[in-house]
Amino acid sequence: MGFLADILAELQPVVDEDGYLSGLPAAGPAHKPSLREAINARAQEGAILAEFKRVSPGQATPILPGRAVEEFVRSAEQAHVAGFSCLATGPRFEGSPSDVREVASATSRPVLFKDFVVSERQVAAAARSGASAVLLIARLAEVGVPGPRLAGLARSAHDLGLEVVLEFHAEAELSQVDVVPADVYGVNVRDLDSLRIDRPTAETTIERAREIGLRPLIGLSGVESPAEAGRFWDLGVDGILVGTAVARSREPTRFLRSLGRPVGRSSP
Repeated sequence: MGFLADILAELQPVVDEDGYLSGLPAAGPAHKPSLREAINARAQEGAILAEFKRVSPGQATPILPGRAVEEFVRSAEQAHVAGFSCLATGPRFEGSPSDVREVASATSRPVLFKDFVVSERQVAAAARSGASAVLLIARLAEVGVPGPRLAGLARSAHDLGLEVVLEFHAEAELSQVDVVPADVYGVNVRDLDSLRIDRPTAETTIERAREIGLRPLIGLSGVESPAEAGRFWDLGVDGILVGTAVARSREPTRFLRSLGRPVGRSSP
């Protein structure tokens, strides 16, 4: 079994616990900022999503420097990020829906509820936390969460006023586009089975996603410097998500500002 199957097995009991939704309001805000619109509005300059996370499995040093949510949000907003992402996964990541709520409460920008979503309870947690969007992973169809199940989760998210970000890694996963209704598309350079960075596979997927008109399209993971951001911009993505590197940065505002699309290199 790879990492993805392992984390799902560890996550399900946590989501099923009676206290999983505790601490969250009975309902989220009636009006939430649109992640899709925020990305589109900054596509020409390169939309950046800053991710709040505590642990980064797969790294040589997985525990990330601690930073208060308000400090994190303030420093990222000074860099004019388009929005935020927040890890809600408990096992191995030490995240929670309460973290998402704290980030969403600290900003007026859209927030992505990032988790390995397999349950309606996680979708409900995303809505109640104040997130604008929820992540669904196409690759889950290979480890026991079939496309129709992902489609049902996407419809539930839409019913609760959430947008859906559909994530791919390998080109074959793009087949889920015809099954799972989504508002934003992302390609992860990290292979979730091995946790290794696999840029060639992801870059082929990005090129194919652009060919079939999936927009807005964002690059996920693996951005540790302007050079890695530049590889995504060269492939024509509309935005990028940055997590571990901004958590480790001593000057997060300056670091995030360095990642924008270079002047003159417009989005195709």
